[in-house]
Amino acid sequence: MRQHSFLLMGLLLLSLGCSQAPQTNAITLVNAAAVDADLLERVRMFAEDQLHVPVRTLGKPSLAGKESFHALEKAALRVKTDADVSLIVIAGFNGEEKHLMVFAKDGVALINTQPLYTDDAEKFARRIERQVMRAAAFVFEMPPTPDPFCVTRDYRSLEDLDRMGRNYSPPWMGRFAEEAKKRGLQPIHSGGSRLLSVPLNP
Repeated sequence: MRQHSFLLMGLLLLSLGCSQAPQTNAITLVNAAAVDADLLERVRMFAEDQLHVPVRTLGKPSLAGKESFHALEKAALRVKTDADVSLIVIAGFNGEEKHLMVFAKDGVALINTQPLYTDDAEKFARRIERQVMRAAAFVFEMPPTPDPFCVTRDYRSLEDLDRMGRNYSPPWMGRFAEEAKKRGLQPIHSGGSRLLSVPLNP
């Protein structure tokens, strides 16, 4: 009976070990209870289609409510794994007007949804898409471009943000591809990987 129990335990441990396959390197969008699941998936699909690298999502409501960008960055680093080439956290700070904060050395970017919010759902979604694209470039230490149509260009108002494109200029797309390759991100074709999202965690 004891041998039978040990055998079952061994099989269980073996199966658990086999199920913990290494994750694919990816850009990870972390939802700190700031947007709904449909919007998060829309943004993920858009980013993966534009960036041509794997993009996955992770729900982490426990990251919500941090009092500052720096406090959220510290908490985000505890979530980040080796497979998260960059971690882009979508959160909300009441009373904070800054839209995006990037900690390139740590591979973390934080998007503040509060000042970006509008009752126009389509406009709000596009603002989040733009910020994710900006975050992906700036985490790789790419500078803004003066190209008026590139999403990395500087802007001074939400109206200006709404007028800019949502993707990179061709030179910046090429530069992003080079930086992504250096960091171990495998290129994918549009509609290619569609990584499964990570289940919601407390």
